Amino acid sequence: MAITGLADLGDTIPTILARAHFQEDFDSVMRSVCWNYKSDKGTTTNIPYWGKLTAAKLTEKVDMISSESIVDTNVQITPYEAGLKTILTYNAIEDDNEDMKSVAGRLMGSAYETLRDSDLLGQMDDATVSLAGAGTTLTMGHVAAGRATLVGNTAAGGKAPMPFVCVIHPNQELDIVDVLTPLMPFGVVTVAGTALAGMQAMAGGLAEEAMRHYSVGRLFGIPILVDGNLTIDASDDAKGGIFSSGEGGGIIYVEKRAPEIKPDDDPSMRGVELNYVGRYGVGEYLAGWIVELYTDAAAPA
Repeated sequence: MAITGLADLGDTIPTILARAHFQEDFDSVMRSVCWNYKSDKGTTTNIPYWGKLTAAKLTEKVDMISSESIVDTNVQITPYEAGLKTILTYNAIEDDNEDMKSVAGRLMGSAYETLRDSDLLGQMDDATVSLAGAGTTLTMGHVAAGRATLVGNTAAGGKAPMPFVCVIHPNQELDIVDVLTPLMPFGVVTVAGTALAGMQAMAGGLAEEAMRHYSVGRLFGIPILVDGNLTIDASDDAKGGIFSSGEGGGIIYVEKRAPEIKPDDDPSMRGVELNYVGRYGVGEYLAGWIVELYTDAAAPA
C-alpha cells in the first residue's frame, strides 16, 4: 500500500478522536463538578456577579431618602489554546492496528484532560480562606469547617450556594480513611481490661463504606472526590478544597473550541502528524465560594 496523502487514513482519525474524547470524559473530575459556562463571542468571556442591597426599618410618614445601587463586578476569562502532537508512521497506518489506534486516542485524550483538570484544580489555590496548613493532617473537622465557612461567607457574593463538593488528593483522603478504619478489631481490650478506644473503628455506615469500598463517599452532605492530578509540593503537601459546584458555582470552565485532530502529512518523515488542539479558559467566579484545604499529602508508608 503506497501512502500518497491524508485520504489513505480512512477511519483512523475518527477512531482515534472518538477514543480520545471518551478518555477525556472518563478522566474528568473537576470539569464534571465546576460551572461549565457557554462561551461568548469574542476573545473573552465576561460573567458578572452582583453586590448586595441593604434593607432598613422604616418610620411611618418618613420618606426614604437614600437608595441602594445595584452594582455588578465583571469576571473576565480569556480562553487559550492547549494541545499536543504525536506522529503516526506510514507503517502503523498500513498495518491498520486497532489496538494502536485505541492507545493513541487514549493517551492523547488523557494528556489533554490532565492539563485541563490541573488548570481547574489550580483555581482552589485562589480561595479567600485556606484551612489547616502545611504538614497538617486532614481531618473530618477541616471538611466541616470548610462547609461552615462557605455557608457563613460574608465577603463578595455572600453565602455560597449549594451543592458543595470536596476535591482532595488520594493521599489526603487516606488520612480520613485511617480515622474511619480500625487498627484492630472493634471491642478488643488490653490485658488490663481497658478498651483501646483510640485504635478501634468508628461505628456506623461511614466506616463500613470506607472498609468495603475504600471510599469516604460523603461527609456532612458533601461528596468527597479524589483527584491524583493535584500537585504535591516539595514538602509533601497538597491543596485540595471545597467549593460551590455546578452552574453558578465557584469555579468556571469555558470551552471555546472542543479539541479535535488536525492531521499533517510529512512524507520525508514517512508519517502523519496528529495535532490535537482545543481552546478553553478557567477561572474562579467568587473566591469566597471556595475554601482551600492545605494539608499533608505524603505518600503512604
